[in-house]
Parts: sequence; structure tokens; C-alpha cells
Amino acid sequence: MRQGLISRPVFLRLAVFLLAAVAEAVAIRLLTHKEGQFFCGNVNAYMLCRGMRTLPLSVIFMSLAVILMAAFRPRIWQSYMRLADTEPPRRILSAGLHLLGAGLLFAPLWWFSLPELEARFSWAAPLFLAGAALAFLGAALWLLPLRAWKQWFLGSDAFLPLVAAGCFLLPLVVEATGWLWGENRALTQLTFEAVSLVFSAAGTEISSLPGDRVIGLNDFAVRVAAGCSGAEGVALMTVFMGIYALLARPALRMKPYWLVLFPLAVSLSWAFNILRISVLIWLGAYVSPELAVEGFHSYAGWLLFSLLAFAVLGIAHNMAFFQRSIAGSSSQSAPSLTADPLFARIVPFILFMISGTLTPLFWETPADGYPLRAALMLLGLMLFWPALRAFSWRAGPLDWLAGGAVAALWLWTAPESPGGGTAAPDLFWILCRLLGTVLLVPVIEELFFRAYVLERLAGGPGAPAWRRLAGLLASSLLFAALHGRWLAGGLAGAVFGLLYLRTRRPGGAVQAHMLANALIAAAALAAMDFSLL
Repeated sequence: MRQGLISRPVFLRLAVFLLAAVAEAVAIRLLTHKEGQFFCGNVNAYMLCRGMRTLPLSVIFMSLAVILMAAFRPRIWQSYMRLADTEPPRRILSAGLHLLGAGLLFAPLWWFSLPELEARFSWAAPLFLAGAALAFLGAALWLLPLRAWKQWFLGSDAFLPLVAAGCFLLPLVVEATGWLWGENRALTQLTFEAVSLVFSAAGTEISSLPGDRVIGLNDFAVRVAAGCSGAEGVALMTVFMGIYALLARPALRMKPYWLVLFPLAVSLSWAFNILRISVLIWLGAYVSPELAVEGFHSYAGWLLFSLLAFAVLGIAHNMAFFQRSIAGSSSQSAPSLTADPLFARIVPFILFMISGTLTPLFWETPADGYPLRAALMLLGLMLFWPALRAFSWRAGPLDWLAGGAVAALWLWTAPESPGGGTAAPDLFWILCRLLGTVLLVPVIEELFFRAYVLERLAGGPGAPAWRRLAGLLASSLLFAALHGRWLAGGLAGAVFGLLYLRTRRPGGAVQAHMLANALIAAAALAAMDFSLL
């Protein structure tokens, strides 16, 4: 059955499609996004120009949708494979159409420099449109002939092409509705007015320039730019709630969730943005402009989003209004959030990330606030102790050997310490750092990166090998990104991931991670080089 699902000619055709789509999207992006050389605002066909510049992002979104559907909805692929096997496309014709369309797309970029293209965009626009249409048609016919597409859409298995089309159109729709939040747009102006109203309601006199959306208090002033509109927070909250709905769909009542909790969360997201800007102005005027700009401005948005996301999790999971009643168990209450193994993998990591946004708000040197981070991490694990007790934490010699190897790799590839001029931290800070580094961080990170991200992508024991490889790659890259060391972090994540895949239990990876961090901490203490921690 697995061999039927990944039929070699069909799978190869799909792989060629994805590789070509991503390569062409990246090429268009690189050729058209050179700083200061091309502005859609300077051409007559503004919306067409913005749509063309958004096209690479649409292709990336669609490709990601196809890959995710392959990973999480394998049954959908059975119908595609059957159609592709019974209705083989005319490869030469479809490839020719696509190459002709790609040629028309790239021709103006080849003939003209970007400043010249800006001046002649109206002449080049028909070539762009014709090229995009032919390239899209050729790609579609490369995957399936027209008759098969019609059969698929009219049948009961249209979910995959509809999701792919929706993800392709999403960036274009966002771009088309950009009048809400761009420069001099409705949401940005409304945000400016709301911040002014907050100070007016508090009885605080401010100076403002409505035309430039500048608000001043004492000698400190800020401009409410497009990035301050709150649209990013609304988008993040929408994505977060969509992902949560997918994960918890068997237990959620979707109508109350989307009709009640979602509007409430989006409204609070925008209200928190108003609060963030107001506090920023107050801090800059009365406390410290440096703290307001360098600390609060950079991290408060993520902090408020994390708190709101955490509140959504708690409300949706614990309020009966948002939970489905399970047949035959009406007399039993739903398991509490703290006993849920899924949230035990996720929420402590959320608190861990929140702690990273708190310290820059109150300390000029964020590392000085590590005791607060350790306290929040400990709180997260204590909250989910009932769920954590159910995990298997056993490990063996191979896990410990791997942990030692990761420590050696980490120390060997460590960047050179600047050294000198910094006073040694106090004993309390060192103890908190050791508690967090050696005991708390390994549990939190392994539960999230391996027991959640890797487990979700890898699938069950009978899943194809490529899913395990994809999960290992994704979790290792995310782990490396968090630690800011791509080579050592990626290799360490791969080692911990392989340990997890051996048993599908977190104990081996956690103990390997603990041992690695303990050895690194010992080396840091021996050298009095706390940059290693």
C-alpha cells in the first residue's frame, strides 16, 4: 500500500514540480528585490506590480501546503496517485508551456535593469501576465491532464487542490487588502487615534502631529508607522488559533471557538498593541528612552502575544462551552490542562520563550535576569507535573555516550570568547543558571522539539521513512535556530532526534541533553567563561 502511495513516476513528477516552483520563485525574488532600485509606488499599475512581486511568496506557500498535506493527510494522495496513473499527462507539451511562460516572465528582467523596468512596467506587464498564466497552466498539466483535474474537482477529493489554491491566493489576498494597514491606511490611523485616546482618558497632555501620526510626551516622541498598526499581531493570532484548531479538532466545538473565542482573541490582540505603544511612550518619557526603544519596543509585542496565546489555550481547553462532550462519558469531566500530555510538550516551551522576552524589559544586560527565566521554566514544569509523570524517562549507555559527544562538539565549535573586563556573576546567579541549563532546559526543549515537533512530522511506526527524515530535519533546524549556532546546533538536534526515534520516548534524548549541558557547564566554570552557558 505504501508503494502504491508513493508511485515512482508520479512521485518523481511531483518532486520535479516542487523543485522547479521553489527555484523559480526564489529566482524572481532575488532578481526583483534589490534595495532602492524598484518601487511599485512609482508605476501606474500599482496593484498589478504588487501582485507580481507577491507571486514568489504565493508559490512558496502553495509548495508548503502540498508538502504538509502529503505528511498529514496521506489518504488524499491515494486519489491523486490513481488519477495520475490512469491519466498520464503529456509531459512534453506541459513542460514546453511552462518553460515558455517562465521565459516570458524572466524576459523583461533580462532585458531591462530594475530602474528601466520601473519606467517601462506598463510595456512589460502583458509579458508578465502571459508568462504567469502559461507557467501556471504548464505546471498544472505537468501534474495531471485537464480531464483528470475536472474529475478531481467534481469528485469528493477536492480538498488538496483547494487547500493548495487557497494557500497560493493567501498572500495575494493579503496584498489586495493592504489598504487596511499600510502607510496612511485605515488600521494604522485608527491605532494612532486609539493611542491618543488612551492618554486623553488618563488625563495626560501629549503633543501630536496627526498628519505624520507622531505622538510626543515630554521630550520623547514616537511615530505610529505601518508596522505599529497591530496587523502582524492579528495575523499571528489567526495562524496560532488555526493551528490549535487542527491539533485539538476532535475535542473542540468549532462554532463557539471561531464565532466567540476567535473574535475576542483578535480584538484583544489589537487592544494589547494599543497598550504596548502607550506604555512605550510612557517609559520613554518618564523612565528611560533606551529601555523603551532597545528593550520594551523589541520584546513587548512577543510577550503580549505569548500571554494571549497561553490564555487562549487555557480557555479553550478548560471551559465546557468550547469542548465537545464525548459519547458515553458525559458524567466524567474532561482531563485538566495540566494532565494533558500534548500541552505538557508545548506550554512549558511557551513559558520558556516568554521568559526570554521578559528579561530585556527590565535588565539592560538580559543575561542578568536569568533567575527570572529559571523561575518561569520551573513553574511551567511544575504545572504539568501530572502529565510529566506519565512519560518514560529511562535512558541507557548509548544516550550518555551521545551526550558526551554533543558536549565535545559544542565546546570544539564554540566561538572565541571576548574575555576580560567582565566581573564574575554572583553565586545565586550561577546556581540559577546551572539549574536552568542542566535540568530545566533539556526537559523543556526535548519535549517540544523531539516529543512534539519530530513526533508530529515523523508519524507512527508504520509511516514512510521520508516522514521521519523530514521530522528530523525540521526539528534540528528549529533547534539550531533557537541556539543561534547552525552547525553545532543542527548536529546536536540531529543526535537528540535520532535518540528519540530509537524508542519514541523522551528519556534518552533528555538525559543525553542533560549530560551534554552538564559537561559544558563544568567547562565554563573551570574556565570562568560564562559565555559558554
